[in-house]
Amino acid sequence: MELKICPQCNNKDIHRGIIRAAHAPLHMFPEESFKTNAPLNSHLRKNSKISSYYCQDCGYILGMFVDEPHKLT
Repeated sequence: MELKICPQCNNKDIHRGIIRAAHAPLHMFPEESFKTNAPLNSHLRKNSKISSYYCQDCGYILGMFVDEPHKLT
C-alpha cells in the first residue's frame, strides 16, 4: 500500500515508519495465544512488527499494518 497524499493536510511527503514503545517495536500476536494456559513466553514465535505510513508534515498516521502476517497463524 503506497499512499501518495495525506487526507488531513494534502501533503505529499508520506513516509513509512515502525511503531515503538519505549525501547522496542510493538508486536502483534494472535489473540488465540492468550486464551490458553500456555507457558508465559510460548507465544513469542508467533508475532510480527507493526509498521505505519505517516505524513511528514502534520504527523497524521494514514494506516498501520502487520509486517509479517503469515507468522501469526
